[in-house]
Amino acid sequence: MAEPEIDTRFELHAAVHIDAAPHTVYDTVSDITRMGEWSPENTGGEWLTGPPGQPGARFHGHNRDEQRDWTTECEVLEADRPRLFSWCVHSSVNAADTSIWSFEVTPAEGGCLLTQRYVMSELRHGLRIQLAELSEQQAALFLARRRSRLEGGMRHTVRAVKRTVEQAHGRAATD
Repeated sequence: MAEPEIDTRFELHAAVHIDAAPHTVYDTVSDITRMGEWSPENTGGEWLTGPPGQPGARFHGHNRDEQRDWTTECEVLEADRPRLFSWCVHSSVNAADTSIWSFEVTPAEGGCLLTQRYVMSELRHGLRIQLAELSEQQAALFLARRRSRLEGGMRHTVRAVKRTVEQAHGRAATD
């Protein structure tokens, strides 16, 4: 199968209210070295080039699922403290960057709203190769499972950030 005849785009998000100042939450989520504390898939990262946390800076993100470990090279796109921190995942074959992650921090009564977003506008090279070996039905099921894991992981991540931030500031984390 060359390309599946199914929707391969992902536009996902998860949000949680955090009882903390927006700059505190921004400073937490923009520290990519700590991502492994919160994410069920990402195990952490390290800065490679450029000033850490600034647009153009690159970092490695290390990931693990039940079947494999992998590392991606990412680049910070926006670092607008305390509002937005976003990065793209570079393809292993220098294709257009179509995978973008972000954390948005919006002031709200009693703290702020943290929203994690993931947008994949077109399949990355590795996923295209995997899906090419599957029937259309298998590919659709694979993508539905991947989408579900990502959504669950994002909910887990924002809730874990909430617990970390609120506990660090002496507040009881509530969902």
